[in-house]
Amino acid sequence: MTNRERFWRTVRFQEIDRLPFWSDWIGPFDRWRKEGMPADVDPYNFFGFEGLISAFWGRDRVPVNLGMYPGYKYELLEETDEYRIYRAGDGVITKAQKQVKGFPTYQWLEYPIKNRDDWEKFKEEQLNPDSSGRYPEESQWEALKKQWKDRDYPITIDGGSFYGFPRNWIGVNNISLMFYDEPDLMHEIIDYLADLFIKVLHKALHEIEIDFALFWEDMCYKSGPLISPAMFREFLLPNYKKVTSFLVEHGVELSWVDCDGNIEALLPLWIEGGVRGHYPLEVASGMDAGKLREEYGQEIVMWGNVDKRALARGKEAIDEEIERLAPVVAKGGFIPLVDHGVPDDISYENYCYYLERRKEITGYK
Repeated sequence: MTNRERFWRTVRFQEIDRLPFWSDWIGPFDRWRKEGMPADVDPYNFFGFEGLISAFWGRDRVPVNLGMYPGYKYELLEETDEYRIYRAGDGVITKAQKQVKGFPTYQWLEYPIKNRDDWEKFKEEQLNPDSSGRYPEESQWEALKKQWKDRDYPITIDGGSFYGFPRNWIGVNNISLMFYDEPDLMHEIIDYLADLFIKVLHKALHEIEIDFALFWEDMCYKSGPLISPAMFREFLLPNYKKVTSFLVEHGVELSWVDCDGNIEALLPLWIEGGVRGHYPLEVASGMDAGKLREEYGQEIVMWGNVDKRALARGKEAIDEEIERLAPVVAKGGFIPLVDHGVPDDISYENYCYYLERRKEITGYK
């Protein structure tokens, strides 16, 4: 059975020899090399992963740019021994602390879209669907098409983002107010993005047989969504339907969404909007793959939901986590992965032990 066949049989809840052995979002490599991982290896290949699936990066992904292009030129505005303030490629004036261990933290000071005039300028300068940089140059594109023609593994393509993109350009606080104060502008922004995504995707969907599309939102926090379900229904749902219908018409029957936090309040709306797949299902935010399977049955497919905190606590905690997820794996439609990035507090020994336990419940030999 090929990797592509395994993937499709998994998401169709059919019998398989084993699950696809996909990569987590790894990892603290400097620490792991000090603890025994060979220094001269590519971690992805070293662990034997068969796919690194993400909304906007990863392997076996069609490199089509649905976001802003060409982006802003980096501009350093202020620097001290403690921090750096700069205009980033997304146009946001950002303050970054120096000498921070682990995942960096940032403070966003100013965003490129504050009003309608800013939106009109931003749309003209950064969101032209016909920009040449949205696809690889022609010879590379033809080579990729040839490489993928007779493949035995799945490939994915970006589906876009209706909240995450504008949130990055407007800011969480600002966009929350804009939904109330300027609903016409928010409708215009989100409607425009749907049309942009369709126009950019058109070429790829006509020239390549793509397995699934992956949207990205990150529109929820620990206790729930950053906008109400009613707002999602009004502003986002029609555009999800528009884009997923277009994808289905062009042979892409499966769409996933990458959204951190607790997504339970929005999950029925994503299903209604044509999105069946969900990742990363963060345990610290109350997400439970077993509960979701009981509630939604085969309406949804999932990956993630391995509690990253268990990997840091040691082998006993890892065993408990694997035992919690084994019944969900057995029901199909679920690929267990660490529920976001693998942080620095996870040792090389613990990560290797987790992979071995994961292989046991997914049939990997």
